Amino acid sequence: MTGIRARVPIVDNEVPFAFEELFFSRTDQRGVILAGNSVFQRVSLYGWSELIRRPHNIIRHPDMPKGVFWLLWDMIKRGEPVGAYVKNRAKDGRYYWVFAVVTPIEGGYLSVRLKPSSPLSAAIAEEYASLIATVSDNKAGARIGAEVLLQRLAVLGFEDYASFMAAALSQEIMARNRHLGCHPDAVITYFGELVAAARSLLHQAGLIFAAYARSEHVPVNLRVQAAHLGQSGAVIDTISSNYSLISSEIRSNMDRFIASAAGVLRTINNGFFFVCTATIQREAAEQFSREIALSVDLEGQDQHEEMRLLDDQRIAYRQKAIDGLTAINERVSSFRQDCAEMRRLAAGLEVTRIMGKVESARQTVIRSGLSELIADLETFQGALTDGLKEIDSNNQHIQTNARRLVEIVGQQSG
Repeated sequence: MTGIRARVPIVDNEVPFAFEELFFSRTDQRGVILAGNSVFQRVSLYGWSELIRRPHNIIRHPDMPKGVFWLLWDMIKRGEPVGAYVKNRAKDGRYYWVFAVVTPIEGGYLSVRLKPSSPLSAAIAEEYASLIATVSDNKAGARIGAEVLLQRLAVLGFEDYASFMAAALSQEIMARNRHLGCHPDAVITYFGELVAAARSLLHQAGLIFAAYARSEHVPVNLRVQAAHLGQSGAVIDTISSNYSLISSEIRSNMDRFIASAAGVLRTINNGFFFVCTATIQREAAEQFSREIALSVDLEGQDQHEEMRLLDDQRIAYRQKAIDGLTAINERVSSFRQDCAEMRRLAAGLEVTRIMGKVESARQTVIRSGLSELIADLETFQGALTDGLKEIDSNNQHIQTNARRLVEIVGQQSG
């Protein structure tokens, strides 16, 4: 079958299918096709006898970088769900693009696909073309291609592949809803706000770190000032020692603080993808149920067993979505503890700054240099306080939206 496929010339025309149509296929752990719905068979243009028990790569298009499949298999073999834009090849050589959501399922994997139409899909098609042109098309090149793709996604603004696939799937669902004249999905809207708030957390944490880096010179230079002042600089030396201690604590907490902020964003992206996956799996199950009711011929497939597997998967990912929302609140609560520790250190900085300002006013020798150092300290202390205030506001917003989402998702039909 692979040889037959290889002899079919590539045709630069698209196989049409409608936005409302979702299709799925189920494979074993090696990627051999075990089942699918009628849309999958119709769009591929293969007969069922040509699909069942055949490798899923029977529909692979040569325009697809191997690095994408390297990423896909790396994730699903670890038991993780994955989403990807995929250009497939039909039996007659034409192509069709999908956004595929692949999840581990009993005995193998389930892939549910929808028709992509967001601006992101066009951008990714260009990235794929660039990968094909620049990365070697061999086994070693697959891993390199995956690394290059991740680098390119970072340039496009995605922290990692998880953030990309959450954004991509949500954007495709929203674009599809617009094509179908559906109302915006409230869950996706709320989650979009969560992602924006989490990115703001990470941005503010980065600003705090940058402000800290700019003020690292203060304790050393305060000591220099104290040495120049002699006995009258004893208080300045004490202030320098106090600031050094607080600065050291801030530095030791900074990595954990930023990692904690990144963890909030990562947890939200995971939850976002679970929610979107549950949404698309639910609709795929509903469409397949209608196929069964209409007695669509799937040539020997156990339709009721496939329906059971789809239902089990839908229920499992709905629960994963709820668990993901709970995890968001837990992660934010943990981050708020890190913020409380940073606020304690900020209060210590405030006391040190005031002491320094008072002492600076008393000095008459090298006063301007001392005043500049105290001003630098004040700048950092202000950046820390303002940043933590903004972070606290975002934390509250995230937790409020997460609780609201738990209610909405919980109320959706199981």
